[in-house]
Amino acid sequence: MERIILDVDSAGDDILAVLFAAANPNIKLEAVTTATGAAGPIEQVTNVVLNTLSLAGRDDIPVYAGAWRPIVGHSKADMEAPVHFEKQLTARFGDRLKKFNPPAPTPKRQATPGHAVDFIIDTVMSNPGEITLVTTGPLTNAAMALLQEPRLTKALKNLLVLGGNFHTPGNITPVTEYNIWADPEASRIVLNADVQKILVPLDICEDDRVAPSMLTRDDIADLQATAKNNPVVDMIAEVFPIYIDIWREFFGLVGFPMDDVITVALAFQPDLVTTTEPLFVDVLTDGSVARGQTVAYRGFQILPGGGPKTTRIGTDLDGRRFLDIFKNTIARYERAA
Repeated sequence: MERIILDVDSAGDDILAVLFAAANPNIKLEAVTTATGAAGPIEQVTNVVLNTLSLAGRDDIPVYAGAWRPIVGHSKADMEAPVHFEKQLTARFGDRLKKFNPPAPTPKRQATPGHAVDFIIDTVMSNPGEITLVTTGPLTNAAMALLQEPRLTKALKNLLVLGGNFHTPGNITPVTEYNIWADPEASRIVLNADVQKILVPLDICEDDRVAPSMLTRDDIADLQATAKNNPVVDMIAEVFPIYIDIWREFFGLVGFPMDDVITVALAFQPDLVTTTEPLFVDVLTDGSVARGQTVAYRGFQILPGGGPKTTRIGTDLDGRRFLDIFKNTIARYERAA
C-alpha cells in the first residue's frame, strides 16, 4: 500500500482526486494539504477538502492548511480570485454555473492545527523512503518544504507533480499551464530539485489524444447504474455535468479531464503513463506570456545550461484502463456506506 500526502487547491478534479485517494485500497492517504489556487482563497480550498472527506466518511484523514499566496509574483487579491473563465459562458449555461466551484458551506470539523509545510517535512523525515508527495495544485507548499528541509530530496519515496505543458497549448497563456503559472518560482524550485519525479502535463490530460480518460455523462450514468445508494456517486451526478459541459464548450474537449486523479493513480499504477527518460526541466520566471512556461532540456544546445536530470515527463496515457480504475474505486463507497 502506497503512503501519500496529497497537496491540492480544490478545483473540480481535486475533489475527485481526494475521493479517489480516500477510497482506493492501494493507497494510505496520510493527509490532505491545501494551497490557495484555482478554487480561490485558502479558507475555501480547505473547507472544500473537509466537506469532501466528510461526504466520503473519512473524517479520520487530517487536513492541513498551507500557503495562502505564491512565494513571489501574483498579489494576494489575484490569487484569492478563483479562475473564472466559466463566466464567459454565462449566456450559454445561466444558473447552471452556480454548481461550478460554489462557496463551500461551513464544514463539520476544523482543519488540523499546524501548517501544511511543517506536516510534510515532519512526516517525510520521520518515514524516510516511505512517503510519496502528490501535488495537484500550485507548488508553493512543496517548494517551501524543500527550501526549509533540503534532506527531503533523499527522504521522499517519490514526487508526482501535475503541471506544465510541452505540446498541448496552455490553459492560461498559449505556453503556460495553471499550476506552474500560479507560482513559477515555487515550480522552478520543485522541478529543479534533485529528487526523482514524474511530471504529468496537460499533454496527457487535457488533450483529445487521451479522450478515453475523460469523464463523460455516459461514465456518470455507468456509475449510477452500478453503484446505487452511493452518496459520492450522487454528488458526482449532481455537480459534475456542468464541469463536463464547460470543458467541452470552452476547451473543446470531449469530456472533463481528470488531471488530478491521474496524478494520484500513478502512486500505485505508474505503468498507466508512458514517460520520457529522466530530463532536466526548468521554468521561465520572467516575461508575461511565457512566465511559467515549462522547458525540457533535450537534444543538443550550444549555450550552457541545465541541471539534474530527475524529471520524467508523461507523454502518453492508457486512458481507458485509468478510467476503469477510477470508476471501480468510486463504486467502493457503496460497499463502505
